[in-house]
Amino acid sequence: MKKKMLAISLALAMGFSLLSGCTQPSGEKPTPDAQPTAKVLGEVTFENTVAWDGEYDVVVVGFGGAGAAAAVSAADAGANVLLLEKAPEGHEGGNTRYCGQYIAYGNGDHEATMAYYTALQGNRSYDGEVLETYAKGIADMKDTLVNDFGADPEAWIAWGFVPILAKMSPEYPELPGSDKIDLCTITATGGPSHFWKFLRQNVTDRADKIDVWFESPAVHLIQDPGNKTIIGVQTERGGKTLNIRAKNGVVMACGGFENNPEMIESYLGIAKSAPVGTLYNTGDGVRMAMEVGADLWHMDVYEGDGIGFYGSMSYVVDEGERAIKMDSSALGDPNCAFASGSVMLLAADGSRYLREDEVSRHGHIYQGGTWDNPKRPTRSFLFFDGAQREALLAMIPAEVHDQIIEADSLAAMAEATGMNADILAKTVADFNGFAAAGEDLAFGRSGEHMRAFTKSGPYYALELLPAILNTQGGARRNGNAEVVGADGDPIPHLYSAGEFGGVTSFMYQGGGNMAECVIFGQLAGRNAAEPKSYTSTVLSETIGEKTYTIGVESDIGGADYSDIPLGENEYLGVGAGGMGGEVAVKVTMDGDQIAKVEVVRHMETDGIGTKAIDAVPEAIVAAQSTEVDNIAGATMTSKAIKAAVEDALSKTK
Repeated sequence: MKKKMLAISLALAMGFSLLSGCTQPSGEKPTPDAQPTAKVLGEVTFENTVAWDGEYDVVVVGFGGAGAAAAVSAADAGANVLLLEKAPEGHEGGNTRYCGQYIAYGNGDHEATMAYYTALQGNRSYDGEVLETYAKGIADMKDTLVNDFGADPEAWIAWGFVPILAKMSPEYPELPGSDKIDLCTITATGGPSHFWKFLRQNVTDRADKIDVWFESPAVHLIQDPGNKTIIGVQTERGGKTLNIRAKNGVVMACGGFENNPEMIESYLGIAKSAPVGTLYNTGDGVRMAMEVGADLWHMDVYEGDGIGFYGSMSYVVDEGERAIKMDSSALGDPNCAFASGSVMLLAADGSRYLREDEVSRHGHIYQGGTWDNPKRPTRSFLFFDGAQREALLAMIPAEVHDQIIEADSLAAMAEATGMNADILAKTVADFNGFAAAGEDLAFGRSGEHMRAFTKSGPYYALELLPAILNTQGGARRNGNAEVVGADGDPIPHLYSAGEFGGVTSFMYQGGGNMAECVIFGQLAGRNAAEPKSYTSTVLSETIGEKTYTIGVESDIGGADYSDIPLGENEYLGVGAGGMGGEVAVKVTMDGDQIAKVEVVRHMETDGIGTKAIDAVPEAIVAAQSTEVDNIAGATMTSKAIKAAVEDALSKTK
């Protein structure tokens, strides 16, 4: 600790308390007692004043799609890599784990792809070099995934002809170059998280070059105060604060801030929302980037979930829970119960604020000649009457039926919800007038989709939240995936990829973020891996012992189940194909009968895969067979459990 305190005193003297193994509380000035006098023993470089706990060629922050692509590409370029992930194992993957698994593809046509993605910027400014890199990568996506990541070219499939995805292939068919834009996958069978598992396997296959640390959030970037070079990352792991040297570069691939309510309110102007994907994107990268002087961009840009109505909404969930999305089975059908009939979307005061039958494009709705995220009031309510009730209840999940407010009059509804009674009454009267006239003079909703509300109750209201698929804001990057400082120059040795500082500045094409993870992840990884000359600031004494280097400690690699104890008549089985990977079970036999099935190791998501873990083993025991039903919403986990049981049973013979 004496050596660490020496480093702390030096760092504090320079205004860089974040570099040491212990830090001064934010906003507090160090007391004289906290600054022991450092005896300078000789002129050595700044990097040698940090108490390093480990050293790698490249450190990647965030194990999602972008982080995986960056780590793989850096390893293939000859670097040894540390991949830091905030989430526990089984929850890693960022939004790549949860999204639709489709990748934007430009069918090899660079010119058309560039024209299309330029048009998506609308009238907003954009970086031409960055857009060129992005568009070329999308046009060449198939070759990249096949040649550099090992995708099967025979399994590659374009989805533009599939009705369920046709509205996103392309999402903006009116724009130039759109005829070359498609959505593609690496397997014809598809399935939840299949592209994420493909990228994860690429990391696992390089376990000799890539160490992965779960539950190890990055907390600070370590920056040379003289020349601003990023030379390492400070992380928290197992209750310890560790300083990890990055000899050649650091890649920020830590996603956005959709789980940070303060940032959501400050940058997006949304009072309360629900995340569609990961729960671990909390804006850590934004904070760390600001600490080292990075410029920020696209901080007001976010995407909603796919094709639907109201600009992407969720039912109310508690803070820290994933969104319960509205039924998208109608896929934008304006005749469905959310968009047609005696139904409206109301603001907190009881007024309408958007056209209910407008089909959104990843949360963007048509406004004033373009597509943009709607301005959200502090609260939103789905409002309907008894004539609409049955159709809507069929589409609203049973788990939120108890959230529906019922009132026998408009005045009672206003009192129950906090709406203004006069405004609510006028809104209903205006809507009924528009319905009778067959023309919505307020928002332009189709007259055929409007039915007048009943003159008397019951009336119903259900509160909704904006559902955020992802944010795009973060550190500005250039066409080489370098993070750019506020002065416009790259911050040496710092790179970024994926949704952290995403390319999208305005309108979004489905599959674009998945493509961005691959394109800029690969570019950032390669550039970070390249050996670099670095002239460090001259400061003080050398300290520190580098305990952690490649291969010393990793939380991922070849599966090892040797530590699972097996008693008499107990058999271990492993099944592939779970959402997070392999599932291991212990099967206890009583003669030729299955007495017990226990899942002993898995990487499945709480609330999704765990539904199968809770139910399938008991079903197998009851049926004395693996021929049992899969659990809805957890099909992949169900199949993996059954495969694992069959593997265990094969060992009883």
